[in-house]
Amino acid sequence: MKRLALLLLGSSAVLLCTLTGCPPKPSATPTTGPVPGPASEPLVATGQEYEFALVPKLLNNPVFKLSEQGALAKAEELGGIKVIYQGPQTADTAKQVDLVDNLIRKGVDGIAISCNEAGALKGPIDRAVKAGIPTITFDSDSPDSERMAYYGIDNTKSGQKLGELLLEHLGEDAQGEVAILTGVLGAPNLEERIEGAKDVLAQKAPELTILPTVACDDDTQRGVTVVKDVLRSHPNLTGIIMVGGWPLFAKAPGPFEGHEPGKVACIAFDALPNEWDYVREGYVQALVAQRCFAWGYESIQILHDLATGGRPHAAFIDSGLDIVTAENVEEYAREWEEKVGG
Repeated sequence: MKRLALLLLGSSAVLLCTLTGCPPKPSATPTTGPVPGPASEPLVATGQEYEFALVPKLLNNPVFKLSEQGALAKAEELGGIKVIYQGPQTADTAKQVDLVDNLIRKGVDGIAISCNEAGALKGPIDRAVKAGIPTITFDSDSPDSERMAYYGIDNTKSGQKLGELLLEHLGEDAQGEVAILTGVLGAPNLEERIEGAKDVLAQKAPELTILPTVACDDDTQRGVTVVKDVLRSHPNLTGIIMVGGWPLFAKAPGPFEGHEPGKVACIAFDALPNEWDYVREGYVQALVAQRCFAWGYESIQILHDLATGGRPHAAFIDSGLDIVTAENVEEYAREWEEKVGG
């Protein structure tokens, strides 16, 4: 595994793709191995001061706090950039719409947003672009909007990876029930992951019964409660797919309290520090790690490039993934702590 700087920041090479040199829609399979080193140095600041806004789905989620750290790191690196980090306290689409409209009125120099609902955010994104404000999405896209780029993962293929990892532990002849936990119903990135996971399970393990998707509204404690309820009410449960890591942000064993580790296989998204103990203790068999620091770090670079008339960017920029298991969790944790801190 490369040093965590590369794991978290992703490859600068993908940022050099032009609109004519890269596909307009996601096509590359997410990477799970080392990320190649940068192809060239990023553009430097021009001396002019800029205000760039980073708008997460909600503030009460540690993955977005990490994206804020990334944005601040890039702003310091470039110089002359003020980062405005604003979002709703909870996953509230209406408040997110209002925030973007307020940023337009404020006249910021660029906006990067993770959308709670793709359709609802199309209007404010389009209004921002019409007002001459470079606007991109990260993590969760609004593909029908006028946004200038999306930095993140191919969520459908990432969902397929979740399904494949679960079947590595259950086997394709598995029977029983599988639960899927999401955050906010309708969030475009999460819906695509669910679709991808379901497709793999239905095609490769038709004897499995996929239960109706349950939601936790991106809330850790609610996620713990929801998973506990599923484990209690479904004695034939053999697997759980979490398209986000919400309940695992609680101290282990969290939702698995009173349950034998590994009796129900679990594959989850994200790989933040609180989640590592779930892997160490055998409650979770694999974590699919997004590069959340890079959401902010690369978004600020892209906005700077757009605001200064710098190099163009592809409509889709794949940030890549890492897979964390019992075999590599200690290495992953060590490199994280060296670069990010505990």
